[in-house]
Amino acid sequence: MMHLILVVDIHGEVNQSGLERLRTTLNLKKQGRLTDDWDQEFGYRMIESADGRRIKVSLFREFDGSWVVDASASAPDVSTDDLALLRAELVEGVTAAQYQATVRAKPTYGTAKE
Repeated sequence: MMHLILVVDIHGEVNQSGLERLRTTLNLKKQGRLTDDWDQEFGYRMIESADGRRIKVSLFREFDGSWVVDASASAPDVSTDDLALLRAELVEGVTAAQYQATVRAKPTYGTAKE
């Protein structure tokens, strides 16, 4: 079972070139096609920690057209330092791809809650 540990909302219009920038700056393997309305996951990567835990980073397009990058871990107790480093890396990647990033105070699936 994977546990959602981090969600970053991506603000800005994502087109094909923007999608490629996000995949590159977030170091994600390609998945999905932007032209397919039903595709939601557009990239992922696995991180293996020294203690054997796995973290999956994924890029998603929600059904309302909004975008998020999230991280799920094989165990819910990721260290505060590791989580802070991952948060900084993801925000930096989104920003480098020329988008704005907002980290959710509490990780939740789906679109950002107002």
